[in-house]
Amino acid sequence: MSDNVEEEKGIESEFVDEDEVEAGPAALKKLRDKLTKAVSDKQEYLDGWQRSRADFANFKRDEMGRSIEQELRLKSDTAEAIIPALDAFEMAMSSSSFISGDVNFVKGIEAVYANLRKSLEAIHITRFDPTGASFDPYKHEALREVPTDDPSKDHTVESVQRPGYAVTIPGSDERIIRPAQVSVFALVRE
Repeated sequence: MSDNVEEEKGIESEFVDEDEVEAGPAALKKLRDKLTKAVSDKQEYLDGWQRSRADFANFKRDEMGRSIEQELRLKSDTAEAIIPALDAFEMAMSSSSFISGDVNFVKGIEAVYANLRKSLEAIHITRFDPTGASFDPYKHEALREVPTDDPSKDHTVESVQRPGYAVTIPGSDERIIRPAQVSVFALVRE
């Protein structure tokens, strides 16, 4: 009957053997040793589980970072292959022969150019024209300085010779694929 009562309370019968109950202090010591071992094992398993869980969380975070980095690299490579074609379109479209050319031909070329730009924008590659912005050596490549007497224009972009391109992935920082080539205002000091 005592086994049934102990089992109902959730105590396993292996810890309390009938022979041990009659043995007295030696059985109590044996039970305490078993309990100490069980508590030690439980803590060891808990610690291992917590380490495994932390390792997995770190792995997921690192894998997400690698995935974002890989996506940025792939998009940058794609953009670097397409951007020279966009530059060629822009150069051709600014020529006098293009401007004075057949209207339908001009519209067709402009449509192809616009589609290339939209394709890049669809994968979060954006063109930037920093005219008027403060000079940022990370985003801009200064080709020349333009003197100015206006202190508010000092170290701002005067004009853009070649636009820049950047890629972004939602949840990450912007990465410059190509800095914009610019002319920068420089304050003339007398």
